[in-house]
Amino acid sequence: MKLKGKHVILALVLLVSGFLIAFSYQHTKKESQVIQVTDQQWEKDFYYRQQLINLEEKNKELRDELENKRKEIQTLESELGGQTDTINNYVERKLQLQMITGELPVHGEGVKVSLSDAEYVPSEENANQYIVHERHIHRVVNELLSAGAEAVSINGQRVFQDSYISCVGPVISVDGVTYPAPFTIEAIGDQDVLYSSINLTDGLVDELVSDNIEVEMERIDAIQMSTRVNKERG
Repeated sequence: MKLKGKHVILALVLLVSGFLIAFSYQHTKKESQVIQVTDQQWEKDFYYRQQLINLEEKNKELRDELENKRKEIQTLESELGGQTDTINNYVERKLQLQMITGELPVHGEGVKVSLSDAEYVPSEENANQYIVHERHIHRVVNELLSAGAEAVSINGQRVFQDSYISCVGPVISVDGVTYPAPFTIEAIGDQDVLYSSINLTDGLVDELVSDNIEVEMERIDAIQMSTRVNKERG
């Protein structure tokens, strides 16, 4: 029997189709095989997965803790920011107290009042009436303090609330340290106010002059006063 051309083509198509069907079946069968995992591999995979979960949980805890710390810092910064003015006031007050008590030196503008014994004494019997006494020193110091002086010194020595001024013959003792005349009293404060308080008409200067005390006054732009002196000096 003689094959016609169309029969040959049909045979070839069937042959190729059968081959493709057989190849596809073998490939599908191979892919569908279940991969067998050993117990050791499964435990290893589970261990790594568990470690990853633990790390993620730890990271979350650390992030939460960090956020809480940031909030605490912000709260502290806000509180400290509100206390800045109060702290500055405390520091300023502390410095003022240290200056008042003599723990720190002070400087500033002010006035200087010089008291001297009378140059002419008509009678030696009345010589005591022509020299500077402690009461004269006290009057000047008290007047300056009343006028708002921040600090006062006598012959360069600071005078404080507990200072003791006494007359020992022709000299003045300030806290146990003696000074001869003339006596220079300096005060730090408003120049105009201090000067005016001493130099009022019929005021302190006129009173000192009537007691035969020579008085000189001047404004000073820069006065420096040291800390409390050692009372063993002199």
